[in-house]
Amino acid sequence: QNHQTTMRRPSKPLLIAGIPIAGLALASYNGGTSVSAWSPAPHTTTATSRRSQKPSSSSSVVLHSAIEDELDLSSLHLTPQLEMMVTAFSSIPDEKTRHKQLLYMASKLPAVTDDVRISENKVPGCLSTVHVDCTLEPKEGDDDQETMVVNYFGDSDGLLTKGLLALLIRGLNGATPEEIQNVDPQFIQAAKISQTLTPGRNNGFLNMLAVMKKKALDAAEGGAADVDVEEEQSAIVTSFEEIDGKPMYN
Repeated sequence: QNHQTTMRRPSKPLLIAGIPIAGLALASYNGGTSVSAWSPAPHTTTATSRRSQKPSSSSSVVLHSAIEDELDLSSLHLTPQLEMMVTAFSSIPDEKTRHKQLLYMASKLPAVTDDVRISENKVPGCLSTVHVDCTLEPKEGDDDQETMVVNYFGDSDGLLTKGLLALLIRGLNGATPEEIQNVDPQFIQAAKISQTLTPGRNNGFLNMLAVMKKKALDAAEGGAADVDVEEEQSAIVTSFEEIDGKPMYN
């Protein structure tokens, strides 16, 4: 008897711009419908009851280099899109691939015009030059136009920094100013991105988030008329723990 042997082809790895992402499952955040972890997902506004759950706004933010305990994402007050990306990044098994993914996201960040690259939009304390600004618009689908959401745009001359900016822009766009204020910067640790960054790059990430939070607040208040300069400067951090035994990408 002739026995036919059926050869199974190995399943192809998930590719993002030609980069294999091993173990990166498609995420389900839309009523059970699977969407790509990198595709824009509809933003759902969370309840305003988070007002009483705001994390501390202390200026002495420290990103721990070692992953000690798994962070509870619900305690970080993330937007749905940001939570999806944190989950996706944390599932990538190696640091170099996470690094490549940030570079991919940088390549997909929409271009901006020169009128965005002004001193008022420059993020201080970054190794690269970063500019970011935002608009406040009615939430899409809100017939009463009572809910206002923030949409960011920006650019950087450093590819990795641009990738971090792209992650923040994608994760925060479509959120309300209050939701943005509530986001805990420790999510970069939960995403395991902080492991691959130099202290200077971690510094730049926190400064970008601090500036984006401030711009959202200014937009909601109709401008920066009553800005506390000392408080604004205290939110800019300049030191981080060294990462022993970890590749230090620039």
